Amino acid sequence: MSAKLSIQEYDKLLTQPGSPYEMLEEVVEGRKLLVWKHTPRTFRDLIMDKFQKWTPREAISDPVPEPSDFYARRHTSYGEMYGLSLQMGAWLREQGVKQGERVGLGGLNSMGFIVAFCGIHLIGAVPVMLNATLTADTQLHCLGLTKPKLTLVDQHSGMIIGPIAAELKARGVGPTYCYDKIGHLPAKVQAGLIEMAPVASPNTVLSVQTGQGLGNLGPDSDAVIFFTSGTTSKPKGVICTQRQCLHHVVASSIPAARAVMRGGGTLEDAFAVHTPPPEPGVMLIAVPLFHVTGCLGWMMRAWFLGFKIVFMRRWNVDDAVTLCIDEKINLIGGVPAIATAIIQSPKLPKDHVFDGLTYGGAPPPQRLASDIAARWPAASATHAYGMTETNGLQVALTGADYHERPESVGLSIPTSGMRVVDEAGLPLPPNTMGLLQCSGANIMKCYVDNPAATAEALTSDGWLNTGDVALICPEGFLYIRDRAKDVIIRGGENIASAEVENEVFKDDRIAECAAVAVPDERLGELVGIAVSLAPGASATPESVLATAYPRLRHPARPIVCVILDALPRNPNGKMVKNDIKKIVVEKFETAKRAKVDIVGHSTDLLKAKL
Repeated sequence: MSAKLSIQEYDKLLTQPGSPYEMLEEVVEGRKLLVWKHTPRTFRDLIMDKFQKWTPREAISDPVPEPSDFYARRHTSYGEMYGLSLQMGAWLREQGVKQGERVGLGGLNSMGFIVAFCGIHLIGAVPVMLNATLTADTQLHCLGLTKPKLTLVDQHSGMIIGPIAAELKARGVGPTYCYDKIGHLPAKVQAGLIEMAPVASPNTVLSVQTGQGLGNLGPDSDAVIFFTSGTTSKPKGVICTQRQCLHHVVASSIPAARAVMRGGGTLEDAFAVHTPPPEPGVMLIAVPLFHVTGCLGWMMRAWFLGFKIVFMRRWNVDDAVTLCIDEKINLIGGVPAIATAIIQSPKLPKDHVFDGLTYGGAPPPQRLASDIAARWPAASATHAYGMTETNGLQVALTGADYHERPESVGLSIPTSGMRVVDEAGLPLPPNTMGLLQCSGANIMKCYVDNPAATAEALTSDGWLNTGDVALICPEGFLYIRDRAKDVIIRGGENIASAEVENEVFKDDRIAECAAVAVPDERLGELVGIAVSLAPGASATPESVLATAYPRLRHPARPIVCVILDALPRNPNGKMVKNDIKKIVVEKFETAKRAKVDIVGHSTDLLKAKL
């Protein structure tokens, strides 16, 4: 088939009646929306279907909880997961948890976390996904905001939540149960936790298995509460419905199906992308399940396809490479830094083959797609864009389109929309920079008990203000230029941090880069960068800047460079630019006080060059 059709024409073919991507128009909350015809109605439906379908297959390889040996692992089949999840759901029902009630869930990636998540959904309850890395004060905020009937945690989250049990009770939060052993934890932690044994009566298990009491559970029922990253303020709770979350089941394969069609493949070839292969893939998921990327983008995709998930105790590139070899991992997902670190690792065997590398959550280096193609020509590289409020995937790019447009984020999925508006909210024409808005059946319901923030984020007709500065080309490809708050304004000149970062990344010595603003009395802001180096590489700040300068327009040239072992990131792998900025600004101010900047010029001479 010719690749001369428009994106809209290809989408019309892909979504025609009878296809796996068929769409319907439904009225949701008073608005007409396009929805997938063949997505599961609820998480319960997905779990009941796929866990039984893939019963003999291995579902999870994860570290054995402490105090076991650090490298000890356990392997669990889909059939075992199904049985454990039914027991968990029945146990929750016997604790009095009803459909629609909230259950806190805090933990690192593990089999226990998934069993708890599934058990909650099997009885139609709503998991409150706690960020397992947050401080006690922030956990108190999140739990006090959502007031779950009870909370399930692993020992890691128990260490944080156990000592604040009395404060949680005072805020109307139910008791906290730990699904790991707690005997080795400090006494003050144990005092606030209950070690659970999720065993229920056969009659209760049967009631969960047959779905008794869940007649009102449907696509528009509340499904999950995620929390925003909270890098600049307290995390906001995002309420998402079953339909909003489960759009991922179908949407996640649309970018690859489009790529097949645009590459000259047939409709049958494109539809095959959505069909589970005979041999299951093996996914390394090194991003947390308590965020949308890990939970909706990867875990649900694995369930749908019957793939095996491999978890790590904590991220370490050497351990990741070892797991890739031992577990025969052929699929990697997460933030771009994960793919970059594995590609750059000298310990990865030359003959190890990946079939797919998918990343999002942060801007990838423009060279990443070509680096992947050079190492693994047959592998698919996919860049996806979304946020907590979009329930993950909103826009994505893969195949030849990605290689031809490495600076683009991609195309909107067919059930969703995107537009660029001015500060008054009026749509702008193609190739015009403005503020990005997104729409669709995947957009969040609201923020928990925060109508003001909801009204600020959502327009009256359902468009989500993303906070990103972007443009859309005439063909429909999206180009994110920056977060609105991350644009560097130098003497009235807007400089996107990604513009600087992509040029710095062309230096093979660089593993990570972040461009931030540093204050300047005359021009308002100047560009500063922080970088980390690839394994085995050596560089000085002077050499990094000297390499980058010829590639950058004059206003975008960094005035300071700081080399770090690793750049600060939040648990989902996103760079914490506030922390990075503090480091770079401190270095810049120290250099100014010393009358010498970081590359050895006097500041008087430096100002003359500006």
